[in-house]
Amino acid sequence: MATLEDIANAVIKGNVGKTKELTQELIDEKEVAPLDIINNGLIAGMNVVGVRFKNNEMFVPEVMVA
Repeated sequence: MATLEDIANAVIKGNVGKTKELTQELIDEKEVAPLDIINNGLIAGMNVVGVRFKNNEMFVPEVMVA
């Protein structure tokens, strides 16, 4: 079973295919509200990407992929 943390990690790694797969899996299971998937999975991952970019731990190409 996919978790919100799995989705956030896929976003952080820039793995678009895995992000889509995990997101669809959670939607299909209907145990997590779509808004929670967005806020606590996708956006949570993007927030980490933003912090890493700000701290020069990630660079523009990596951010664009994420």
